[in-house]
Amino acid sequence: MLTATGNINEAYDVIGVVHAVASRTPPQTGCGGPGGLPVQEAYGEVTATLQEAARRSGGDGVIHIGYDYRLTSRTTGCTGNQTSVFEVYGWGTAIKLRR
Repeated sequence: MLTATGNINEAYDVIGVVHAVASRTPPQTGCGGPGGLPVQEAYGEVTATLQEAARRSGGDGVIHIGYDYRLTSRTTGCTGNQTSVFEVYGWGTAIKLRR
């Protein structure tokens, strides 16, 4: 599936805008665990979700992809402590290539 953050040098028809979101917390082992947010994993999931949305719409690709993110927190269930949450939002234009 074609994926680009800008335009492409091929003829295409626009299907529509697609959106996706993913969030990640640090890996946990029981209560606590190693730190570090799986940032790249969240971006990968958003990109894959955009591609799947384009595919479901009959598209061949997603162009003009944009991303935004935020770092927030939430309360964990087992300790009541705050844990970091990394959220990624993605959007793009689903297209159908002219053959």
